[in-house]
Amino acid sequence: MRTDARKTGGAGLSAAQRQRAVGAVVAAAAGDALGAPYEFQPPVVDSEEVEMIGGGILDWQPGEWTDETSMAIVVLEASLAASDGHDLRIETAQDHIAREWYSWSLGTPDIGTLTSQVVRTAADLARESGHYAPRAADFRRAAEAAHEELPASAGNGSLGRVHASVLPYLLSSEDDAVEGIEAVCRLTHVHPETLEACTLWGLAVRHAVLTGEMDVRVGLPRLPEGRRAAWGEWIEEAEESSPVRFRRNGWVVGAFQAAWAAIVGMGPIPEGKFAQREAMVAVLEAAVRAGYDTDTVACIVGALTGAALGPKAVPPEWRRALFGWPGYEVDELWGLVERVIEPMVDESGEDGAA
Repeated sequence: MRTDARKTGGAGLSAAQRQRAVGAVVAAAAGDALGAPYEFQPPVVDSEEVEMIGGGILDWQPGEWTDETSMAIVVLEASLAASDGHDLRIETAQDHIAREWYSWSLGTPDIGTLTSQVVRTAADLARESGHYAPRAADFRRAAEAAHEELPASAGNGSLGRVHASVLPYLLSSEDDAVEGIEAVCRLTHVHPETLEACTLWGLAVRHAVLTGEMDVRVGLPRLPEGRRAAWGEWIEEAEESSPVRFRRNGWVVGAFQAAWAAIVGMGPIPEGKFAQREAMVAVLEAAVRAGYDTDTVACIVGALTGAALGPKAVPPEWRRALFGWPGYEVDELWGLVERVIEPMVDESGEDGAA
């Protein structure tokens, strides 16, 4: 039986947890925008600066986020539009996502290869059934068709927006959180490795918001028993490597490993605002230096690091620069997350768990 995604069974989110929830989205957007001008290019050598400069192959503006954040915004807005407790599993919420992703896709300069194929097929299916815009059922059929056509394709697109799909379930059961993650993932990606990666990273983001700790192993028990060893090995490999080693970072496992390698390279979470800000800059720069799918990897890194450190770990000059579809800046991002988590906030004013 499904539970209301807002129900807490006790105290709500503390002030610190609320900040960390915002941090997941703001830092993900910062990583996305930082990586955008370096996308499709080889690794950045140490002698070159990594800066939020805009440009690149797609000529981004400084601070402009890409498809990762735009598609995540749709997921967050869909949770607000859901009639049943911000629950992304219900069909009306998923229809909202399908409709808005399609609308966004008509004007974006950047969309993942697999996601683009799914959107086009979903639109064709919708027109065949007499609808202008595709619905969630069309997206799911299109995702299955894409997987049948390219069964070895395990793209990283869903991993770049999984932080948005887990936020409505911060105080719900872990079962609900996993179902929410999978429901959104399956709209575009159904390869088992993609579903597994999203489960691990999504639960790690949830854990970081609730505890302030980063641990991608917390979700391992949620994977099929026969898959846990493989993921354990991939995680260990990342912990012994640097992000640049994982050059196949368009593959969801490679993106996961590159992102986790960047975070582990940061070392223990430092104390103090300025030290944490330096750590955030260093970890996002490390992700971008890996090259190739830089916006996605840096977005993934930002989501988990921001979920542990909060939005103020993102340098203020980066926060002020952030903007993107659908005409949002950082204040709108911040406010959107606040509205999503509002039913879960602890009204007592107690700081609770840090």
